[in-house]
Amino acid sequence: MTHTENDDPTHTEERSVGIELYANAAAGFEGIVKERFSDFIVREIERESGNGCELSELRAIVDEAIDERERAKFERAKANFAATAAPAREDGTEERVEDDDDEENDAIDEKAMEEFEAMCGEDEARRLKEFLAIPGVTRKSQKYLDRHTETPAPLVLRATTDKSKRAQIHQFFKRHFFLPTDNVVESEESEKEALKNNQKPPSSVRVHAAEKQGKKRKNQAPQVKDHRQSFNFWPEGVPEYVKFALCKENKESHEILSVIARALKVHYKSLGISGTKDKRAVTTQHVTMRRVRAKRLAKLVLYGCKIGNYKYVDKPLGFGDHLGNEFEITLRGIDPAEVDKVEESVRSLESSGTINYFGLQRFGNGDVKHATHKIGIELLKGNWQGAIDLLLLPRDGERGDVAAARAKWQETRDPEVALKLFPRWCAAERAVLERMTKVRSTDLVGPLLATPRQIRLMYVHAYQAFMFNRVASARIRKYGMNTVVEGDLVLEDGGFAEFENERDDDDREVTMPKVRVVTAEEAASSSIDPQCVVLPLPGHSVIYPTNMGDIYKKIAAEDGINLESVSHSVREFSITAFTGDYRRCFLRPKNISHRMTCYADPKADLALTDLDRVNGVNELKIEDGPLRAVTVKFTLPPSSYATMVLRELMKSNTSVLAHKQKTLDSARTSEPDA
Repeated sequence: MTHTENDDPTHTEERSVGIELYANAAAGFEGIVKERFSDFIVREIERESGNGCELSELRAIVDEAIDERERAKFERAKANFAATAAPAREDGTEERVEDDDDEENDAIDEKAMEEFEAMCGEDEARRLKEFLAIPGVTRKSQKYLDRHTETPAPLVLRATTDKSKRAQIHQFFKRHFFLPTDNVVESEESEKEALKNNQKPPSSVRVHAAEKQGKKRKNQAPQVKDHRQSFNFWPEGVPEYVKFALCKENKESHEILSVIARALKVHYKSLGISGTKDKRAVTTQHVTMRRVRAKRLAKLVLYGCKIGNYKYVDKPLGFGDHLGNEFEITLRGIDPAEVDKVEESVRSLESSGTINYFGLQRFGNGDVKHATHKIGIELLKGNWQGAIDLLLLPRDGERGDVAAARAKWQETRDPEVALKLFPRWCAAERAVLERMTKVRSTDLVGPLLATPRQIRLMYVHAYQAFMFNRVASARIRKYGMNTVVEGDLVLEDGGFAEFENERDDDDREVTMPKVRVVTAEEAASSSIDPQCVVLPLPGHSVIYPTNMGDIYKKIAAEDGINLESVSHSVREFSITAFTGDYRRCFLRPKNISHRMTCYADPKADLALTDLDRVNGVNELKIEDGPLRAVTVKFTLPPSSYATMVLRELMKSNTSVLAHKQKTLDSARTSEPDA
């Protein structure tokens, strides 16, 4: 299948990051993308069910049966207590006497001791038995001692760096002996030594004697403690994670999650998502939280989003825990004379698919000179001053306050002065400048390492994406579209690459797809699906296709980078320190469909969102008129870009500036004459 060149001189941004070809020769058509938020609808596809995430129910219905069960449990406890309580006096109070059979749970349970021995060893089990035998350790033994008797010294167990094991030990004493526990560092020396090596010091679990309780008053009325009011109560048999649908409009994913975390007073990292979603869109995705009841979430008042469809699950969501995304994209401003072109473009897309380029979003929204991968190139080369200049010096098309801050830095090179001018949201710039105020002026690496880790990784990931785009274009020019040739890399099991991970690349063990090189016989037989063809993102754990390996080296050399050796001593900014990955070369969107809409009001919503439906709007009333729009639906795997599908469909520039200009032009033409 043939491909066509993108030789439009206005598409500079795309060609600068390797987006150079089209998969088919359809003419395309003009249209406006994201004129309204509801023009770009995204629904995450759940891995378990394979269905798109939908928000349809705001109430915490899942908690109703749980609360009813816990309420009945409490009522039964009250009834049992009333049935066994001592007879009441004439004044209505209960006659209370000390019961030697109370708190039988303080007795040493041999099965519990066996569990402890399996967890901590024979010596620790022996020490625990000796500790429990000391008068005053358990509540039962405290009954026979004078209240002035000194509390026994705590038992300090063997130190360990295994946090999960310490957690198991704490839970053990909470379940079996009701003894308070805490953690204690082995010694100040071990703590200092560990911190010197940038490690966490080993800690011991310290077991204390039971807290002393006062004598029960004879005339005190009986009470039953409501188990639901205990600290950190969690219903028995309910999975620890609540999963819910989050539907947002014109909001960043992390912005909404931060609001939810602050409102519930939990750590941001306790929320799990499988991927971030577009801001300028209406998106629906799943979120998980640990040990937070659905009814608490349902009480939140959130702006720009709604949450619901709660259920409890056993595991949190992690990045990549979904099958992809469903897109419903409305393109406005279609010329009625180009309706036939729309039909032709959709048919061509279904036939050819598209090239699986990384979209422009991967390289930032700045000008070409300051694209994210350009900073990555300077970091990989070890040109620290060049990276800082690209990060801080003036750029084209930025808002006034940021432009003023960059101009001041260029004028003064004073980090304290520039730091005062950069807005809070310029995280990387502020981190670099703040560190500059604390280190020698000759230290250039320290300020770069002060940037948030995810931002530092983003620069190198952007260069990996740039390499992929360049090589994908070179490979298609050489061998054509949707072909498998000798020397290609394909997935070893013959399946499709489902996702490309956003890895931290910090020496953690990762699972890489298994690939192999295509033989001449396999290529001649045409037995391999072209969608199995993958290209590597450079790193130390990938192999390169034998038919394109020289191209990788050539492109890297043009940028002054060696893919196989280290050019400086800062490991974090070396390509050989990154794992790498594989990404499919060709992409065929699934479930493609489209519909044309004729409408009169240019501001009318043309597609129903989940926010509409939960607000009671189940049908849009669109007045017929002279305007035309096409709504395209399709599904993509994770890490694939809908903008690249639209680019193939429309043969148009996908840059943010180009879309803004089209929107402005449309607004001017739709205004009534003065």
